Amino acid sequence: MNRLASHAKRFATAAASCAAPAGPSAAPRPPVRWTYLPSQLPYHLGLLLQETLVANRLDARKLLASDASSSLSGPDRARAQRRAETDVLLLLQHSPVYTAGRREKDPEVAKAEATRLGSLGADYVSTMRGGQTTYHGPGQLVGYSIMDIAAAQLSTRCYVNHLEVFLASLTSSLGVAVHPIEHTGVFVSPTSKIGSIGIHIRRRITLHGFSLNVEGRTLPWFGNIVACGLDDVSATCIEAELERTGGAKGGLKVEDVLSRAVEGFGKEYRREMVELGDGEEDQDLAAVVRDGVAGRLPPLDIA
Repeated sequence: MNRLASHAKRFATAAASCAAPAGPSAAPRPPVRWTYLPSQLPYHLGLLLQETLVANRLDARKLLASDASSSLSGPDRARAQRRAETDVLLLLQHSPVYTAGRREKDPEVAKAEATRLGSLGADYVSTMRGGQTTYHGPGQLVGYSIMDIAAAQLSTRCYVNHLEVFLASLTSSLGVAVHPIEHTGVFVSPTSKIGSIGIHIRRRITLHGFSLNVEGRTLPWFGNIVACGLDDVSATCIEAELERTGGAKGGLKVEDVLSRAVEGFGKEYRREMVELGDGEEDQDLAAVVRDGVAGRLPPLDIA
């Protein structure tokens, strides 16, 4: 069996072994609330929004498990339960930023990179997600999944596997062939990467998620780094691959892939997807998202 076939078989086997739970042992889960943030979001605001959503869920869990829960009114209990149980998918584009994963710990290197990359007009942020340095910016679809993987009966490995299958399927659905490879992420050849995955988990709730290069304007920014620590790999995007193979000629936008992304995420995790609205059930969550985008959330002390 050749190398490509071997990796493809391993990928398929892993996907089958991580099938989402079904049957009597799997408790029904509420729909995933999703929203698209149409303005380019500075990275630090996106990170604080994620951390706030996780902190709110943990606080609600703690309240419901405490003696004080017995004194909650019916509406207050329902609000706490929604806050504790609702998984969220944030879809967005960032303003230009380079982010370093937790593998990169040298403070002197981080300081030098922040100076170098900052001179190009991008932010530089050290994060707690897995992986190494990558780029996020306009023309790239970013998805942050705030999911309770314990309630979803998913191990960390299976959660990541589903995320990778989802991203590969989304890429294929847009007319771009995927090349199975041993590295995490989505590749269109052994030396061309189109999608990235990096997560962090806090008390079984996920943060961070995935990115997919959609528009051609993302590519020049990747030339300033060794993306994800892979010296022999360069970035590509949906728009460039379609043009290379004789598909659609330019004009593809991030907004054009949103519906496929939402549908594909729900299908892969076997979850109903509901767009975040302004109704009573969504008002607390919607308010946090609005405050996060506007920069009105208070800083958190994350232990």
